[in-house]
Amino acid sequence: MKDGEMIAAVLLKLSKGNLRFLSDHKTDANFFVFDRRCSQADWREFFQLLLQTVQSKNWTLTLNHQPHWADYMKTFYQVGKESGLYWQNIPYSVCPILEKESPKALFDEINGSRELRYRVNRLKNQDQAEFEVLADDSDLDRWVEEFCSSHVLRWADTPTPSGYKPQASRNFLKECLRAWHEDGLLLRFAVKVAGNRIGFVVGLREENSLIHHSTTFHPDFKKQSPGKALILFMAEWMSKNGYSTLDFGDGNESYKYTVAKEEHQVNRIFAAPKYHLAFIIRTQVIKSVKGQSAVYNLYQNKIKPAFRNIKRQLADFTILSFS
Repeated sequence: MKDGEMIAAVLLKLSKGNLRFLSDHKTDANFFVFDRRCSQADWREFFQLLLQTVQSKNWTLTLNHQPHWADYMKTFYQVGKESGLYWQNIPYSVCPILEKESPKALFDEINGSRELRYRVNRLKNQDQAEFEVLADDSDLDRWVEEFCSSHVLRWADTPTPSGYKPQASRNFLKECLRAWHEDGLLLRFAVKVAGNRIGFVVGLREENSLIHHSTTFHPDFKKQSPGKALILFMAEWMSKNGYSTLDFGDGNESYKYTVAKEEHQVNRIFAAPKYHLAFIIRTQVIKSVKGQSAVYNLYQNKIKPAFRNIKRQLADFTILSFS
């Protein structure tokens, strides 16, 4: 607070003595919120108070999806190093982007892809597909059910099955979409064949950027690549509505690089009083594994999905046991 006015804020969740961003539940990047008038000194004071609180409360701090490109991040890194806490800032992931000088230049760049033009034309000519963009909350219930059902089918029998099988997960997604709509951020893009949606993208507005937040498609249409076709449709919409940056969000999936030319780095930050030995050891293991690409790929593609599947199976078993 400054002169009785809130100028900086963060929403965190405390669980078993560890602080995390509340937005970890549904995010590509977790930001601190600062008033535009904040100075570097204000940033420094905010981060000092945060880390002093962690120290005094004997908490640990795990900050996922930290945007390395945020203007306040260098200040945060410096404050962390000076804090006297155990401190680690680990490169974790990337957000691929395509940024151009104008909306028209963005569309021209994406429209120059023969592959994307082919995907669109094939869907239109062979499947009589229609492309849809919804900026309101119309047909939201059906849209979410079609999205989730397609997502479940798309990832069935893979190492990473969909998390949208439980109704509770579908309800959570729906409420996220409603909240984003109420804030004027949400756009829903889709491909429809015979009246049914078979390709989906959840888009979020951010100044002159459109964030390609979440996507899926019905596996019966895998060869048609509706997800890639939607990239060109989105670019056309962006050119007409003043958006010059397409941000593909967290993750280096190959389809993003059909058009993405740059990457924004996303980090993980760990901090704790230096006597939290178990937390420190765990963090050092994460740092070590992350630094070895072969080991990290094994963890990401085999070990982590296996543990995730076990947790989901246990949750499903618990639900069945009490239903």
